[in-house]
Amino acid sequence: MNQGTKVLIVDDEEKVRQLMIDTLSALGYNTFGAKDGEEALNLIDQQKMDLVIADIRMPKMTGFSLVESIKSKDPNLPVLLITGYNYNYTMEQALQKGADGFLAKPFRIGKMEEAIENLLGRKKPEDENKKSLKRILVVDDDEVLRNMLIDTLSSLDYLSTAAEDGEKAWEILQKEHFDLVITDIKMPYMDGISLMKKIKEGDMKTPVIMITAYSNAYPEDKALIGGADGYLAKPFRIERIDELMRNLFLEKEEE
Repeated sequence: MNQGTKVLIVDDEEKVRQLMIDTLSALGYNTFGAKDGEEALNLIDQQKMDLVIADIRMPKMTGFSLVESIKSKDPNLPVLLITGYNYNYTMEQALQKGADGFLAKPFRIGKMEEAIENLLGRKKPEDENKKSLKRILVVDDDEVLRNMLIDTLSSLDYLSTAAEDGEKAWEILQKEHFDLVITDIKMPYMDGISLMKKIKEGDMKTPVIMITAYSNAYPEDKALIGGADGYLAKPFRIERIDELMRNLFLEKEEE
């Protein structure tokens, strides 16, 4: 089914680039490689590509700049942007820059193949598809954990926004709509319990998931009695938060 489909991989890390080329080639794609944006644009001029997969953080030309250049030449050529977990990029940023899809490393090859097939199944990105993605607000004062959670949610096809404490989160919530809030409990300025109370006391019907590394001080029953819609003790597995979020969204749809 993939035979003849031309995919261009753009990544300045040779090992990563070659691994992706070999993997996608084994899946039947006709795969090409470029070490930077300049080389990628030259290849696109020479070959009619069906899809471009590009790292965001590259020397000379970033993935964002590459998307802009590609779209100015061929708006219908799908571009999937990828990034490492330690960089603070989100799906929302990628889509705003003109990309058609986003994945945070590390990701399973099945996830990438699914993203590729979805992108190849349409000629042009649809605004409605972007609007249908669930918007998540992540609140945690630990920058590393916050960014890792943002990347994880982005890889699960959620639009994620970050806030470093409850006060900042509350400011954002006054201006923007979110489908769900994931907040740490112990934070400076305004903790997660206080943030949840403000959300629940207002007109917002936004579900709130509480997360904490201090499960003895903040046990699950205390959080749920206080109004939380879900609770997870750190560290937790990706599959666990994905399952919890899906169940909450399903319950809300059935209301």
